[in-house]
Amino acid sequence: MTNKTIAIFIAGDLHIPSRASMFHPKFDEILRSKKWDYIVLTGDLTQPNVLHYFKEHVIKPENLIVCRGNMDLIPLPVYPTFDVSGIRFGVFHGTGIHPRGDIKQLKEVAKEKNVRILFTGHSHLILFHIDNEHILLNPGTSTGASGGSSWTVNTGVMILSIYNRNEIEITYHYINNFGRLKTRSQLIIIK
Repeated sequence: MTNKTIAIFIAGDLHIPSRASMFHPKFDEILRSKKWDYIVLTGDLTQPNVLHYFKEHVIKPENLIVCRGNMDLIPLPVYPTFDVSGIRFGVFHGTGIHPRGDIKQLKEVAKEKNVRILFTGHSHLILFHIDNEHILLNPGTSTGASGGSSWTVNTGVMILSIYNRNEIEITYHYINNFGRLKTRSQLIIIK
């Protein structure tokens, strides 16, 4: 076991300022509550100033992991990968996956990139898929921005807490239909 919990903050599909004016205030409180070991952004930031805003909240600037979304006009990698506590992570916006958020196709991306956990975006809908091979996670849109192919969205962020090589807590913070912040958590053991 590691002595320190590794905390990863995940947000995506921000679309600032084209479809939303700001990061959701309730998620901003969570983001500002500490310096994060890692911050992962699943694309569609659209403006460089959004990237700079998140850099303020990560312990090391190189631990801000961001992929390029189909709406990003800033140079970002398409498939960044990184390792934490012996676990390989990948980030892929989801551009080219039809229908958006298709689990079978996203699992193929995870397999191709040799990652155990894949963070994704593009659909603006939550994805929480766990099987023996991969974990696929999409926080939805972190601003409430509408999706390009649907007006139905899930407004949320995720936090991964890595307690050791095989014990991870996934916490999903989301805004319900009444505008209230809700939280769900699940502890998983990676074999």
